[in-house]
Amino acid sequence: MTGILNGTYQPMLVVLSMGVATWASFVALNVAPRIWSSTGWPRIGWILAAATAMGGGIWSMHFIAMLAFSLSVPVGYSIPVTLISLAIAIDVTAVGFAIIAGGRSTRRLALAGVIMGLGVAAMHYTGMAAMQLPAVISYDPTLVGLSILIACVAATAALWIALREKGTLWRAGAAVVMGVAVYGMHYTGMEAARFTTMPGLLHPSTAQLNQSSLAIIIAAASAIIFALELLSVRFDRHLESMREREQHIVQSTTDRFRHLVQSSNDIFLVVTRTGQITFVVQSQGLTGFDVKALESGSIFDLVEGQGADLLRRALIVHGPRSTAAHVDHIKIRKAGGPLRDYEATLCNMTHEPAIGGVVVTFHDVTERERAVSELLQTKQVSEDASRLKSEFIANMNHELRTPLNAILGFSEMLMNDAQGKLAEDRYRDYAKDINRSGSQLLSIINDILDFAKSDAKQLSLNESLIDAATLIEDSVRFVTPIANKKGVIITVKIAPNMPTFRGDERRLRQILLNLLSNAVKFTPAEREVRVLARVSDASGVQIEVEDTGIGIPPDQISRVMEPFYQVDGSLARTQEGTGLGLPIAKSLAELHGGTLTLESSVGYGTTARLILPPERCVRQTAAA
Repeated sequence: MTGILNGTYQPMLVVLSMGVATWASFVALNVAPRIWSSTGWPRIGWILAAATAMGGGIWSMHFIAMLAFSLSVPVGYSIPVTLISLAIAIDVTAVGFAIIAGGRSTRRLALAGVIMGLGVAAMHYTGMAAMQLPAVISYDPTLVGLSILIACVAATAALWIALREKGTLWRAGAAVVMGVAVYGMHYTGMEAARFTTMPGLLHPSTAQLNQSSLAIIIAAASAIIFALELLSVRFDRHLESMREREQHIVQSTTDRFRHLVQSSNDIFLVVTRTGQITFVVQSQGLTGFDVKALESGSIFDLVEGQGADLLRRALIVHGPRSTAAHVDHIKIRKAGGPLRDYEATLCNMTHEPAIGGVVVTFHDVTERERAVSELLQTKQVSEDASRLKSEFIANMNHELRTPLNAILGFSEMLMNDAQGKLAEDRYRDYAKDINRSGSQLLSIINDILDFAKSDAKQLSLNESLIDAATLIEDSVRFVTPIANKKGVIITVKIAPNMPTFRGDERRLRQILLNLLSNAVKFTPAEREVRVLARVSDASGVQIEVEDTGIGIPPDQISRVMEPFYQVDGSLARTQEGTGLGLPIAKSLAELHGGTLTLESSVGYGTTARLILPPERCVRQTAAA
């Protein structure tokens, strides 16, 4: 008895079949960009990977959907025909991907879409032919044609979307459309099928799969295919990322090296052990050279000077993997220019396949050599000047002091009537003028000689223990007559805790006499000069000489410490002096390890402050 069989669907498996179709399409389309970005065998490998994902997914979707379709009779599946349907799905899909791999024209896109749609249909109806059941399957031609049309149109649309390469979201959309092509074709094709029972129908005795076994195989195959595809894509992305990163690093390093070398003024050559130039590296140092002529010549056609023989020997002796060799005194002439001085550095890299020679770097040292020569000349001139100055000081010491001592001696004899009374008192006054002028001239000469010795670092100290009160009182006693004559009052204030200190008494007295003389000189009559002595903030010795005179402008305080400088440099200035007193005093203070500073206010006076370091104090030793 015959009859029409009506099938039913399990909704969960239907939904699963649609999900498998969409997911397989996404995996395949996600692999597709690797097809278009590769060539040769890698492209063939990616075509097979995409086809396996797409074809395997289509096949899995079909048989999951068949598991969802239930009939009232037992159903089995022929293993050979089932495998043929899988091969059809993979092979036809591979042809479609191969077509669009060769180009992305509209014609190729349409052809690939049609072929993939036909492949989906072929796989479906082959899979239906694998069914073994006591019934005959017939098809509605109209619905069959519609199912094929759905597959071809949807597959073409999916490829068009995927080829736009707008990112993951677009590929996901393309996967949905391709999924529609697969399950739209399947379920339309199932509507086209009519199952008519034939109880006596016999099938060939071939290996069969029952539905439970088929379900297990489909699940395992789907999982394996999808897992392999996703892993391959992820692995490829990782490799691609690594390749891009390495290429970026290599490119950045290459660009950096090229820019550094090209901007260098050095000359870089690769030569053989005999000096034959095999490669010339482009750089700013090659300006003025014929690069082509260099590459076909010898390094010894380029270099001159006594360093050429040393360079020849270094090329022969310098071995691979040894430290760099250096050669000086090499001269190179640029086209149309003078000889210039160079130094060479040799690095033997004959063991490196990419170089295969000795890298020679020539560095232009012309300006350095010129500077060294000028420094040597300047040093010689300075030494000659120092020698002449020393000779001048010695001559001045003898030539000036000798006649001055005679003048001072004879003038004193005349003043004291040592050889008899002068005829008139006015001659005695003349003798006093001579003596006073000679003493003044001797003071100037002493200042000049002291400054010359200080400048030549020839001053030395004759140290002894010094009492601050005694030093100050002796110094004040020397200038008191001048102060009294001018009407200037000198007051002294010494702190009771002043320590004994070590120093050159004659040189320290020279400092104080200079400071006191200046203070009296620039203080008007009836005003005061104060001398203050105390322990400094750093526990050293501090002696201050304060005047109430005209003061020094702020912009000239630092300059009065310069040799020969005077605040009033005009010919009409009222105060005499060489301008050496303060510079000499400053040098003597520094010779003791101390300082001499000035503070001044115009119209109110000046304070000169001498500070000696605490290391010179011997208070503790004395107390012990």
